[in-house]
Amino acid sequence: MAFFDKVQDLVKSASDKTSEVIEVSKLKNAIAEEKKAINAQYVKLGAMLYKQYQDGELIKPEMVKLCTVIDKHNELIAAKEAELKKISDANAEKKKAAKAQEEETVECPECHEMNPVTTKFCGNCGAKVPEIVEAEAVEVEEVSKKYCGNCGAEVAEGKNFCTECGQKME
Repeated sequence: MAFFDKVQDLVKSASDKTSEVIEVSKLKNAIAEEKKAINAQYVKLGAMLYKQYQDGELIKPEMVKLCTVIDKHNELIAAKEAELKKISDANAEKKKAAKAQEEETVECPECHEMNPVTTKFCGNCGAKVPEIVEAEAVEVEEVSKKYCGNCGAEVAEGKNFCTECGQKME
């Protein structure tokens, strides 16, 4: 029986310690919640003081110092937000360009599936997709060629005699 009594005492002791740990944790959490509530009130108080500073009301010099520090932080935040906007706008432009490029398609020569022009291989059958190269418009200058009436050889522009047979050009 002594063995079971020891086990029972051990279980009761563990249970008591567990209850104690739970109670301590509950109290610590309650204290943390109260501190959180106090900090929220500090924030509201600070916001009210800062509003008075912004409105030009008289406040203590040491509080003015704190408010000017807040102003500097707000300026830094505004600058960083502007940087974020630039990055966001640039990404939006890249996405827009990529989407526009994806809308252009090329047909697979094997299965006739339409693929974005940026692909190298068909997404349907894996065949190589022909690369589309945009050609620049080139102005073609029309050149009138002269031929020798005697031998038929081409005679360069501005020449008076055929370089093949010596015939005088008319």
